[in-house]
Amino acid sequence: MERIIDFIKRNLLLIAIAFGAIWLLKPELAEIRTLFLIAAIETVAISLSGVAVYVYTRIEFTRQIVNSNLGFIFLGVHICVGLVVLGVYLVQFGG
Repeated sequence: MERIIDFIKRNLLLIAIAFGAIWLLKPELAEIRTLFLIAAIETVAISLSGVAVYVYTRIEFTRQIVNSNLGFIFLGVHICVGLVVLGVYLVQFGG
């Protein structure tokens, strides 16, 4: 409980600005559902990145270790998930 209070004390200004922005935007149910959908899709993308990193580090694809490979895996998975979401959106709502 003490850690939570310390976190709130340290980030009080940021929390106040976030709540102020939310209050000024006056989000409706559709916007809130969209934010939750984005969070859910990002969770899927991050878990797929974790699986890809696990497979890449367990199977030796390259002889030399390149430090940027893990970043490229993260970027590639997020681009693929974004394109899938865009494709689904266009098929469903693209009349």
